[in-house]
Amino acid sequence: MAGKIDFSRPSSYYFFMKEKLRLAIITPELAPYARSGELAEATAGLAKFLARSGTEVIIFLPNYRRPELESLNKELITRDLLVPIGKKKLKTAVFRADLGRYLLYLIDQPKYFHRDYIYGSSQGDYLDNDERFIFFNRAVCEFLANFRIKLDLIHCHNWPASLVPMFLKSTYQKKASLKKTACVLTIHNFSYQGEFPAESLSLIGLDWSYLNSHQLAFRGKFNFLKAGIFFADVVNTVSQTYRNEVLNNHQDVCSFFSRKNKPLYSIKNGIDDEEWNPATDPLIPANFSAENFEGKKVCKKQLIKEFQLTIDESTPLLAVVGYLTRLKGIDLILDILNSLIASGCGLLVVGQGEEVYEQAFQKLQEIHRGKLGVKLDFNSGLYHQVIAGADLLLMPSLEEPCGLTIMHALRYGTVPVVRATGGLRESVQPYIASNGQGTGFVFEDYSAEALFKAIRESLSVYSQPDSWNNLKLNCLNQNNSWSRVIRKYQILYQKAINLRTGG
Repeated sequence: MAGKIDFSRPSSYYFFMKEKLRLAIITPELAPYARSGELAEATAGLAKFLARSGTEVIIFLPNYRRPELESLNKELITRDLLVPIGKKKLKTAVFRADLGRYLLYLIDQPKYFHRDYIYGSSQGDYLDNDERFIFFNRAVCEFLANFRIKLDLIHCHNWPASLVPMFLKSTYQKKASLKKTACVLTIHNFSYQGEFPAESLSLIGLDWSYLNSHQLAFRGKFNFLKAGIFFADVVNTVSQTYRNEVLNNHQDVCSFFSRKNKPLYSIKNGIDDEEWNPATDPLIPANFSAENFEGKKVCKKQLIKEFQLTIDESTPLLAVVGYLTRLKGIDLILDILNSLIASGCGLLVVGQGEEVYEQAFQKLQEIHRGKLGVKLDFNSGLYHQVIAGADLLLMPSLEEPCGLTIMHALRYGTVPVVRATGGLRESVQPYIASNGQGTGFVFEDYSAEALFKAIRESLSVYSQPDSWNNLKLNCLNQNNSWSRVIRKYQILYQKAINLRTGG
């Protein structure tokens, strides 16, 4: 049972559950205010459903230059927070916005966060990301300490927030309001670890003795994620399959964990099934449900018009949505794209990512104008509209920790074609033609041939309207709500609190 908690047992089987939990979420992304991928959706949904369950939630986010953040009704808490970074102290403002369900605190430092992107552009990451996110982690701790905000637990997400546990157990360990605060670190993707030159340690204010193979150093560099794993009380990732893949296939990462003292837990993310509800969604042209599919046809018709496609409404419309990177299997899609269009499909590509992929799709759009639509953009309205109007969603990922995008597609009756990896393996049940069971089309080998074969299978079912409608119903009837997950996080939180306080 290493790395597992039996969530079927009552909470009291493990420990006394605290009646009212006070929790801070530290994240570099939060929908709809700042997003580059699924992390933003995950943190927003988690916060909303935790608050609904009775947890007192506050969130810390960098105050990026984003219209969604600039339009918030914000209260200035301080403009004089002095945050150490290296040998200097930066005067920093902190704003607070009451979002009803929770309070959002914004760390405002124009030098680091008033930029066009969160981590960098399609040309590459910002060269000072180490300094930017060291500052963010330190600013959160400094604010909590100065304003004596008492919390039961801090929940950090991904490498940009993973230094908070380290600061709490070093620089701030004697602060009365923080010394008993537990920390959970959720790693949404181990492929992004925050590796920087060893010299980055000089920005933290800790002794160089911390830069050793047992604490912060990894492969000769300062590794943010390793720091979080080492100092957090509890660490988890976002699906059981992905957890097993990490521990079995990434021997370097395995060294961070031990069966006894630092297990890796897993809790699969959920979705906000109220925001993602085709029957009530205000962002799509027409609403629909399992009882009436007509609105989905309207959504498809509008997409065809919006992307200036020349296909008719009976043509299967496939979509690729999200971050355009190798890990998402974009190479496979490019390999089969000409054959896909030749087979009579329409294809939409919506998202941003690495420059090589953005340029490749733009060039192919010129070749396949009217059959291939490309928008190198990512906003809530467009995301909802594509998910609602497409017939099939392609996600042939090389790695996929969770796959929230697939859960959104299922919720809208958009049939997934996925590679059996990580959370995708758990989220999509292979369609079986003989009995009509299943929710999508799944392939094992990471190859263009395997992907194209799965797409051909899906198109065969698409050509049979009754079978296709039944498959869409299977998708729509899936329940991936956060409401099914929150109790598991509450148990994980209490485990971290017990470990921190010696309970």
